[in-house]
Amino acid sequence: MRRWTGVAAVLVLVVGLLDGCGPAFRSGDCPGGDVTPVSGGAAAGGPGVAGGLWVADGSGAVRRVDGRTGETIATATVAGVEPRMPPALVAAGGRLWVYRFDTGAVALIDPGSGAVVARATVEPVTPAVDNLLQYAHGALWIAQPGRLWRVTVAGRVSRTPLPDGFEPSAAAATERRLWLAAGRRLLRIDPVAPSSVVELGLPQNVAELSYAAGGLYAAGVNSPVVHRLDPVTGAVAGQTRLRHDELALSLAGGWAIGNCGSVVRLGDGLTVRVSDVSQDLPSVLAFGDLWVADEVASEVVRIDGATGAVRARLPVVAADPDDPAFHLLAGSGSVWVLDGGVSRVDPEAGRVTRIVPATIGAGPAVAAF
Repeated sequence: MRRWTGVAAVLVLVVGLLDGCGPAFRSGDCPGGDVTPVSGGAAAGGPGVAGGLWVADGSGAVRRVDGRTGETIATATVAGVEPRMPPALVAAGGRLWVYRFDTGAVALIDPGSGAVVARATVEPVTPAVDNLLQYAHGALWIAQPGRLWRVTVAGRVSRTPLPDGFEPSAAAATERRLWLAAGRRLLRIDPVAPSSVVELGLPQNVAELSYAAGGLYAAGVNSPVVHRLDPVTGAVAGQTRLRHDELALSLAGGWAIGNCGSVVRLGDGLTVRVSDVSQDLPSVLAFGDLWVADEVASEVVRIDGATGAVRARLPVVAADPDDPAFHLLAGSGSVWVLDGGVSRVDPEAGRVTRIVPATIGAGPAVAAF
């Protein structure tokens, strides 16, 4: 799943339900070894508030949901939302951004009142995976093959052409730049003057970019190597190779997620084994810790961001107990489990509670403040 990985204040957008999850299996190519046990010490909690949760399920409306009860407490109409293609939601910059893949329409919603305060339109492109969204540097950025859109909080739209043949497959934002990758091509973009584009080369095809703690990281395609890039120039500044050449499937901030159940902190190579089964292990950063979805065990694993200790393994009652599959979304007061519905991980109480029932077919788009 392609995604933007942006500045720390940005909450990651999760769209739809679990597309592209690979099968889980024990692989002879994976090394043996024990899964890191839960630490015996008491785990610290987290915020005592649920945070704001918004859901778009294709009904033609976007609903604000009480994160503790699941009740709808505000509704904003977004006309013509296609039920088979929920819109993308981004919670950032004091607004909820609603982007329709089918029409290119953008609605900006005041999360307090639920009122639509601005609208904009960009040229649509399908399939949906060809749209990369990020709020950064005071605007929403939508990267598409051959072009980059900027939408301000006032609804003003500008378009920047990208180099010939450039089809973005990964993106990130740092404090000073926007970054787009396509294969071994890397673009450095000035957000103040987006037409100022510098193209650089990379040592391998890039599947994902991530920025965290001053480090810009590029994970390869079917590769055990994650390169560290200079966040100002984009030059390769170092690399981390996962042990036993485990493939780096995804990035979560400054962590790499391996295909054999290892998660590796890129700053120092600290490795934690969360599973002995090959699987995707969707992950997010929240409250200074790494949260990992062990879908095979149907658990959310909480890893201490400072020490690497496994602080908890929290059972998830999945929508499909025979084939648990879920993603994670970080909010200001909770971690949310998305499996066609929504469950809340209460970091203070250490339990997972169903908030929005699961639906048949494509799940809702969800954003959290």
